Amino acid sequence: MLCFVTGGAGFIGSHVVRELLKRNYKVRILAQGNEPLFRVTDLPVEIVKGDLLDLELLEKCVAGCDYAFHLAAIHKQWMADYTLMYRVNIEGTRNVMAACLKEGIKRVVYTSTQNVIGFNSQGPADENTPFLDYKRSSHYTKSKYLAEQEVLKFAEKGLDVIIVNPSGPFGEGDTGPTGQLVLDFLHQKIPFYFDGWFNVIDVRDLAIGHLLALEKGRKGERYIMGGRDLSIKEFFALLEKLSGIPSPKFRLPKEIALCLGIVLEFIADHLTHRPPKMSVDRVQQRSRKKLLNVQKAIALGLPQTPIEDSLQRSIDWYRQHDSKGL
Repeated sequence: MLCFVTGGAGFIGSHVVRELLKRNYKVRILAQGNEPLFRVTDLPVEIVKGDLLDLELLEKCVAGCDYAFHLAAIHKQWMADYTLMYRVNIEGTRNVMAACLKEGIKRVVYTSTQNVIGFNSQGPADENTPFLDYKRSSHYTKSKYLAEQEVLKFAEKGLDVIIVNPSGPFGEGDTGPTGQLVLDFLHQKIPFYFDGWFNVIDVRDLAIGHLLALEKGRKGERYIMGGRDLSIKEFFALLEKLSGIPSPKFRLPKEIALCLGIVLEFIADHLTHRPPKMSVDRVQQRSRKKLLNVQKAIALGLPQTPIEDSLQRSIDWYRQHDSKGL
């Protein structure tokens, strides 16, 4: 059986591709024209260079496929102009779903984010917790929320589609925001921490979760793919234990962290035009104790690898590849 995977050369996507190959699926990947392919160069896959905004190309890509995974998206905390992010994440998602519907794909797995799962002040949030934070969310979160609404529209049209909502994945091969956190820690570029929480998952578990969604998920439903809830202080303590590098000891109050985020965003917008090391949205998201109920995905069989294993692989990978500029 042939699977089409957008974002298959990316961090999560490449692990999904490897899991598909283990289960004897054939794989066709869509990669951006200038996208690095180091994660998949050793894999027996078909790679198509292209763009999510090219509907005609997408129709050709999904033709002859049995299943599709749509992981590709622009995931950045800051951009000088967010227009392309909205186009790729929303219009691109609409194009993928339209192509899959037209070509009769049996099932599509769409990768959303836990960011669009609502906050539950009384306990862990689940797939039905309403998302009420749109106005104060980052552009990335807004774009993913709107993209998810597009996916649900296609489900109403008859497309068999499953939505997975991952938490923060860690493991080898990560050059994105989560991996940058580990890399900054290893380079001792994190001078402080603030009180905050986030959920973490092993990227290999997340890849298996995508396959479980394909094979066992219920049409039109969402599955939070997460693992362990950690405080930021606990997270850095684990990195210290595993790497031997001291964690930041200075605790920055939330109010000061927010002010610093405002200042750094202003500098990025008007002076450096480079991503700030801290954003207001990131402080707001992590400074409240948002816990996740992942039992629905666990019921499918989602593994729960100890995060220590995931972080150790991430640390080892960065120490091996950091000098290569990957």
